[in-house]
Amino acid sequence: MILNTTNNQNKKMNLLYYPYINLPDTEWTIRTLLYYDNVSSIVPTQYFHEPERYEPFMREAVQNELITPVNPMNVLDNPWEVTRMFDEYLNQNKGILKRRRLPIQRNGISHIHAGKYSFRENGVHMHADKLNNGVFYNLIQMGLAERIDDYWYGVEPKTAYELMNFITSVVACKIDYQPVTDRITDNCFSTVYAQNKDIELRTRQYKRDLILKEMIPYPKQIDLTHLRQFKDRHHDLLTAFSNKVEQIALNPTITPESPLFTMVLDEMKAAKEELSARMNESHLGDIVFGTICGTIAAGLGFLASPVLGAIPGLLNAIYSACRIERPESAIDQTGLKYLALVDKRLRRKSR
Repeated sequence: MILNTTNNQNKKMNLLYYPYINLPDTEWTIRTLLYYDNVSSIVPTQYFHEPERYEPFMREAVQNELITPVNPMNVLDNPWEVTRMFDEYLNQNKGILKRRRLPIQRNGISHIHAGKYSFRENGVHMHADKLNNGVFYNLIQMGLAERIDDYWYGVEPKTAYELMNFITSVVACKIDYQPVTDRITDNCFSTVYAQNKDIELRTRQYKRDLILKEMIPYPKQIDLTHLRQFKDRHHDLLTAFSNKVEQIALNPTITPESPLFTMVLDEMKAAKEELSARMNESHLGDIVFGTICGTIAAGLGFLASPVLGAIPGLLNAIYSACRIERPESAIDQTGLKYLALVDKRLRRKSR
């Protein structure tokens, strides 16, 4: 999910990927790299000095400056105060913490998957450089984590997801990026709101579906060096095209059945044809057109996470931590509406 939605469509579109270190070599990633200004990923210090630890696709993308590595400890001014918000959030929920301890106590965590997170049935391996060691020490004391080696901790799955949601949100707030993930239920975000009763969200979803279906071009096979050159050469065109989708989706006056919506779609078709022509001129590869699971839609995959509402208060912890890092700015909470709705509804189910 993209957490912060702005009404200023001229604002740069910068994304912070999570929860993995390496972005996958998939169509989703290619679309993301193509349509957004800057894409970053939270990366341990070790990878800055030993880039061979990246997976091949990720390493090439970093070398071509398509993906920028970010280390939270180099970004946050007050990491200890920030992580204290997460500790307090967990400590307020003793009953759920007790239930979460059981899998680790019974089964433990084994096997190390070097170079990225290891999502397993009984635990998630997290790199120590993702945060200061204090938060992992506290997780161990709570019975939610154990140390594997000098670099990795085994963390109870729900807690690990919440921790990554937390730190990604705070870092994104600090550097003015938007969190994004490709972890989408059934490989498409359309199921996320299928039963959502919120009319505004359903309307936005429907408009995205209509716009993105068969509208998003991307290269079927691509050379990342050519992609970098293409973005530099046609940056304004790409930015205008991708901004247009969210501009329409977020505008309540452009309803799906209105003549204005049809007119805007016609304009976008013309922009699509121009963009496709430029792609062909740049020899990026055969052009294919996406479906409703396009880049911008896929960014909403954050909402598919089943753990957001498991413990009340995560949003408050994120907001408090953001205020610590950016006290001079009033954090715009309107962009958290999606997350707040999910938190509220899933919390009711978890009780």
